[in-house]
Amino acid sequence: MFLAVLSIILSFVLVIVGVLAFGVSGGDLPLLALAIPILWLIPQGGVATWVLLIGLSLFGFTLQYQPMPLSISVWTLFPLLMVIFSHRKSIHLIVFIAAAVIAMQAGIMALQYEEKLGGSAWATLAQIVCVTLVWIAARSWKPVNRNAWWPLVLVIPLWIGGLQHAALVALSITGLIVCLQSVGRSKYRNWLPMLSWLLPVIGFSTLIISPKFEVPNSIMVSWLMILLIGWITDFMMQVDEEPVD
Repeated sequence: MFLAVLSIILSFVLVIVGVLAFGVSGGDLPLLALAIPILWLIPQGGVATWVLLIGLSLFGFTLQYQPMPLSISVWTLFPLLMVIFSHRKSIHLIVFIAAAVIAMQAGIMALQYEEKLGGSAWATLAQIVCVTLVWIAARSWKPVNRNAWWPLVLVIPLWIGGLQHAALVALSITGLIVCLQSVGRSKYRNWLPMLSWLLPVIGFSTLIISPKFEVPNSIMVSWLMILLIGWITDFMMQVDEEPVD
């Protein structure tokens, strides 16, 4: 249990460090920073790995076109996808949450189209697709016992080149995957759904709390509404599942 708890705590720290480092970059990360965790994943093989790589690669490509808070807030959709496609049978709640999410994201894209919010509506749509691909990969992910650690050597040229923030982002993403795989291999793997809620919340909350970054009200309201709707729907589905005495 100690190792699982340590992995969870470390994953929280890595998300905070990664978001702050990403914030310092202003969303402008060199390709190498994202290539490091991708190269680290490739030896694992399997369809899920390649789906994950496509999702992460496409997401990295969109970063330069999007406001940083929007790129981070979109990961809140990950746990919502878990709720929508869970084994629980509540079609009315699923339709409700899907309609609410579509409405919120359409509102964000409309603001971008009208140039009232930075970024591109097409990039927002692409990021939604990216998160969906990562979720699909996570559903069938099988943790492995060994990984090729040599790609982490590529962090050195980033650090020497004065791109310490990019090196921290690369290390944070890789370390986060290691922590999640560690939990997934343990008998506490049922904690992973909880982490799927907490990690995106911690990441976006880091931006809100930090005085160095400014989060547009439209993005904050959309994120908060989607989060609350997801939590409430998930709770109601759990209540429906409880046996009646």
